[in-house]
Amino acid sequence: MKREELEFFLDSKGYSLGFREESPDRTFMAWILLSKRKPNERVLSLLAPGEEPEYVTKQELFRERPYQVLRLEYRRDEPIDIDDEIDDDQLLREVHYFRTLDEVQEYVGDFGHALEDIKWRHDITPP
Repeated sequence: MKREELEFFLDSKGYSLGFREESPDRTFMAWILLSKRKPNERVLSLLAPGEEPEYVTKQELFRERPYQVLRLEYRRDEPIDIDDEIDDDQLLREVHYFRTLDEVQEYVGDFGHALEDIKWRHDITPP
């Protein structure tokens, strides 16, 4: 997928796209999901100065680093679906925020992926 197309689907459509990894014995499964977060300007405009500081901080994070990468890693003896109920004790969940798609590429590149090869979410769930 070209960068312009990826940006369009993330920005104007609000889609999540990603990658799936699994070990040959299928006991290891991981997803890397990319989405773009936007601050809720309407809610922010309604808040008085100093009101809801945690919410405001999170919204500022979305403004400064809009690209969210969620990496879910799960180990078990049978394949799972991204939407399955998963015991949090067996789940590794990492959330990272990036300023640009170049930064995202650097992160996913560490796992052997390239943004040009990103897949639709329904294409990375196991059969």
